[in-house]
Amino acid sequence: MKKNIFFWGAKFKAGIIYNFIKKHKLIGLNKNLKIKYLFDPGLSRPQFDSSVKFSNNRSDLKNFLKDSHYFITCIGNHYGKARLFISNKLEKKKLKPLRIISKYTQIADKKNLGKGVQIFPGVIINENSKIGDYTILNTASLIEHDCQIGSGVHIMPGAVLGGNVKIKNFVTVGINATILPGLTIEEGSFIGAGSVVTKNVKKNQIVAGNPAKFLKKNLHKVITKFL
Repeated sequence: MKKNIFFWGAKFKAGIIYNFIKKHKLIGLNKNLKIKYLFDPGLSRPQFDSSVKFSNNRSDLKNFLKDSHYFITCIGNHYGKARLFISNKLEKKKLKPLRIISKYTQIADKKNLGKGVQIFPGVIINENSKIGDYTILNTASLIEHDCQIGSGVHIMPGAVLGGNVKIKNFVTVGINATILPGLTIEEGSFIGAGSVVTKNVKKNQIVAGNPAKFLKKNLHKVITKFL
């Protein structure tokens, strides 16, 4: 018997993951699963074509969750704290998180991957690196050896982490940014696209440039009214 998957989010990232599943382009995903529901409180309709039932209404959410076995939280960009918060709430509803791991990746040890990770095509994760829960490693990002990446992190396309880099929870590393070996990026920070980070970054800082410099504080907002 097929088991149902619930998507929180129906924007373009959800569409990409939807197509990965439909085209069997993922590692380790049971084919006995069915994408049954899409829910997004911020949309009037999904941003991609599908035959899956969609709602933005709280009254439907309760029924969706009752009829689902697994979930995927499709929240990208710099909303890592929201992604982790919603995922933890869905776990408390007795749903199980799915890992989304493209077949076109190179991962030294899958045992070092947290629950609910999303790893897109072209990603390389080298030896002894650990990836936290509900973290996104986007297309062609490179995680060198002995890196430690926290939960709710987003490493955007083409970003490079040198060896022994520590990325704390809810950090976003922008497109094509480079973080030099041995550095620590503290919780909630945002690294601008194309930046070259040459020194440690403090908590909740936005930095950018080459070399990256402090611009302003990073504020995180989490919408909680639906869960």
